[in-house]
Amino acid sequence: MKTLSVRVFLSFVVVLFMGNSLSAQSYNAFFLGSGRQTYVLGVNNSGMSVGRKGISYSAALLWAPNGTVHDLGNLGGKYAEALAINNLGQVVGDSSLAGNSVYHAFLWTPNGGMQDLGSLGGQNSFAYAINDNTQVVGEFRGTVAHAFLWTQAGGLQDLGTLGGSASRANGINAAGHIVGSSSLSNGSQGAFFWTAQEGMKQIDLGQTTFAQALAINDSDQVVGFFVNPNDSQNHGFLWSPTTGMHDLGTLPGGSSSASLAQAINNSGDVVGIGVVWKAGMPTGKSASVIWSHGGTIKKLGQLVVPKMGLPNGATGINASGQIVANGGGAYLLTPR
Repeated sequence: MKTLSVRVFLSFVVVLFMGNSLSAQSYNAFFLGSGRQTYVLGVNNSGMSVGRKGISYSAALLWAPNGTVHDLGNLGGKYAEALAINNLGQVVGDSSLAGNSVYHAFLWTPNGGMQDLGSLGGQNSFAYAINDNTQVVGEFRGTVAHAFLWTQAGGLQDLGTLGGSASRANGINAAGHIVGSSSLSNGSQGAFFWTAQEGMKQIDLGQTTFAQALAINDSDQVVGFFVNPNDSQNHGFLWSPTTGMHDLGTLPGGSSSASLAQAINNSGDVVGIGVVWKAGMPTGKSASVIWSHGGTIKKLGQLVVPKMGLPNGATGINASGQIVANGGGAYLLTPR
């Protein structure tokens, strides 16, 4: 989700504003590393985080909470990335095989190292999430691209689609409930919620032509993004079976703006990325963002002193509110 450079500890004061009142919340920030294509992509409740580094060669990395880094190896090729970690310290991601033309999902464990999860029909496979029951979800690609569930007992299971030709699974919670995206029979793309009892069901996000569910917590709260028909921009959303869909909104201050909600913890805190376009500017300015308890969107960079842009997005948040984010390097932000 490389070179093993010296980790630098940086302590920053973080100020959170709740409406017009000042909160006492502050963070210590660990600088996990920088360089070419260094990204931190997931975090568990112990503050262990995972990611990747490199371009011509990429390595799957595991960081300890103090910034110590471990290269997880590969499946015979020169490209690997770690995308998610559970509370047992088990890591999933993908790696190229020998020859670097085929990629397979992997499961890495502290005692067993890296295990090839295989694929279906000899195709590529990619693992995106894992729960504490060692259930893994992702997608396999080839003549078709379908979401899968992998278990130690049953191996890979094709989860099918919502009527179209392609799907991918992005998140799984403790109950084994899975979320992701799938094409529909009419050519649009919808977000899905999957259970073993009912299979794959489309999440109702109103009138939209494109949606992805990216993460789910143990209360079945789901986050992702959808194309809002009012402005034709991506908006982050928060959805649950009991409360329905909530548009998380976008950052103010531009001629147009967009957001993606990428992770949620069991307290309902959401992190992701926001983009704002100014009139006459060809590209937007991006920032890592947080929605505390699914509330008002805030720039995460503005909550850190000295100011940090964190332009590539916040990618994970754990039970204690630790956040992993990217921008000029990879960071682990820990609430005091």
